[in-house]
Amino acid sequence: MSTFFKFLVAALVWLLFYLTTFRGCQEELCLACDPPPPITVVDTLQEDAGLSVYFKWSDPEAYIGKGAEAFLQKQVTEGDSLKLLKITGLYFEGEKAVADAENLGLARAREVARLFDGLLDSTRLQLRARQVEAPEDAQSAPFEGALFEWVDPKAQSAVDQLADRISIRFPTGSADRVYAPEVDSFLIKLAEQLRSSGQRVRITGHTDNTGSAEKNVGLGLARAEAVKQFLVKAGVSASQVATDSKGDAQPVASNATEEGRYQNRRVEVRIEPQ
Repeated sequence: MSTFFKFLVAALVWLLFYLTTFRGCQEELCLACDPPPPITVVDTLQEDAGLSVYFKWSDPEAYIGKGAEAFLQKQVTEGDSLKLLKITGLYFEGEKAVADAENLGLARAREVARLFDGLLDSTRLQLRARQVEAPEDAQSAPFEGALFEWVDPKAQSAVDQLADRISIRFPTGSADRVYAPEVDSFLIKLAEQLRSSGQRVRITGHTDNTGSAEKNVGLGLARAEAVKQFLVKAGVSASQVATDSKGDAQPVASNATEEGRYQNRRVEVRIEPQ
């Protein structure tokens, strides 16, 4: 090999060494001067937390866990041809509202209803919503956001007794409760319980979306006060009964139908724990 080629090879090796060393130092200097890149927060919600159908905070989408197909099939087989499957979507205070539904509970019920496509005709589904107290870890862990119950559409009552509250229905635009034997029977028994126990009760008035929001808040309060007056006349101390109104802000059914508006015209009675 000639002296010229030896010199050329040596020069190329030196140049390669220089560039590699200089780039490495440059990278070290950049790491020393610049802050480290931000850490990407990975969604820690498990895809299956032991729930067949579950939800995430402020999210209407129904997520599917293991055993979902069997779970849905079980809901179908437990009913009969004369009943409707009531799907109640649950939602919590503090969750973000959704644009295409009256509340997040109804949006969740609607998403669950889609899961029954091919299993149950949509005319046999009854969609409801209920605001409940949130689990402590609801913002960071999956939760069960829907309840299922087969109901007889011909046996609907003016009084709806739930696990944590009782709803009493009202006619449209009126503060006079629906006059039905079960309504008076419930209120008489409630008065007896409150007189003997001294417990406090909160009565919250609700309306459908007919009329202005301001008017509906007033109508809801009038409904709550009407129930309070019944209890006071039955011997309950006025100090035991608190009233308020949500107007049309917390529907339990869609206001798009008369049946849904009837469900929304109500007071909710909650007995406070001692």
